[in-house]
Amino acid sequence: MTKEIDLMKLVIEVDDELIQKGLEPFQRRQATYLIIAQRLNPGSSVILEHDLLFNAVNQIYKELYRLTDLVMPPIHIGAFMFRDVFFPLHIPLIYGSPAINPVDFLIDVPDIQKQWLFNDQQTGLTFFDQVIDLIDFTYGLDDLEKMKKLPDKTVEFWYLAKQQMEAAAATLLGSFNKYAVIQNCCIATELLLKGTLIAKGIDEKTLADRKQGYGHNLGNLVNKTADNLPNINKEILLFVVQQLPDYVQSRYQAQNFSRLDIGKFLMNTQYISGEILRQFSNRNCRADFTVISNGNWDLSYRTFPKK
Repeated sequence: MTKEIDLMKLVIEVDDELIQKGLEPFQRRQATYLIIAQRLNPGSSVILEHDLLFNAVNQIYKELYRLTDLVMPPIHIGAFMFRDVFFPLHIPLIYGSPAINPVDFLIDVPDIQKQWLFNDQQTGLTFFDQVIDLIDFTYGLDDLEKMKKLPDKTVEFWYLAKQQMEAAAATLLGSFNKYAVIQNCCIATELLLKGTLIAKGIDEKTLADRKQGYGHNLGNLVNKTADNLPNINKEILLFVVQQLPDYVQSRYQAQNFSRLDIGKFLMNTQYISGEILRQFSNRNCRADFTVISNGNWDLSYRTFPKK
C-alpha cells in the first residue's frame, strides 16, 4: 500500500511538471511513465505495455482523469443539425489511409437517432456534405501549414476561422447563445475570405478599407475571391453569405432567428471553409468517396447548400 501511495504522489508530481510545460492530458500519461522510469532506474530500457510500472501509471491516470481526457482529441469539432437539434461532429486525427465510416464521427448519438437521421436520404446526403467540407478544410489547412507555400497571415487567418467555427459549434452543443453563434459565423467567414485574398497578394490594410469595397462586406469579399479563384463555386458562395446577418448590425441589434436559422449559419460556414481550402490544397474528399451507405448514394454532386 505504501508503494502505491508513493507512486500516486510521484505521478501527480510529474503530472504537475508536465502541465507547466504545456502538455495536454492525453500526452502526459506516457510522458509521466518515461520520466518516472528514468528516475527510478536511470538508463533503463522502455518496454511500455509489458512493463508493470507502465501498467501501474496507466491505471493511476485512469483513476485521476476521465477517459475522454486521456484520448487524443479530434482535429476539429463541428456540429450537424438534424431537424432542430445539434449533434457533435468530430473529425478524427487520422494517420495513413485507413477506411473510415463518417457515421462514426457522430459522437454520443444513440443508434435510434442515427437510424432516424439516415432514413431521410436528403438529410443523410447533407450530413456527408458537411463531413466532406470539414475534412477538406481541416486536413487541407494542416497540409498547407506544413508546406509553407502561403503567407503566414493567410494560414493564421484560417486557423482563427477554425477557432470561431469550433466556438460556434460548442455554443450550439451547449449553451445555445444564438448571438454568439451569429458573430462566430460572420467572423469565420470573413477570415476565410480575407485569408484567401491575402494569399492572392492583397494586403491587410487594403482589406480593412471599406471605401475599396472590403471591410465587413461579405458579398464583395466573395466577388473579389471569385475573381482570384475561377474554379470556386461563386453562385453558391454568394447565396450562402447573403443568408448570414449583417455583421455590424448583429452586434447592436437583437434579431429573431430560429434554431433552424442558427444551425444553417454554422453549416453554411462549414461549407465555406471546405470550399475555400479545396482551392489551395490537394484535398478533395468528395472525389475519394466511392461507396456511401448501402452503396447507392451518389456524392458526385453537392446537396447542401443548394439554392
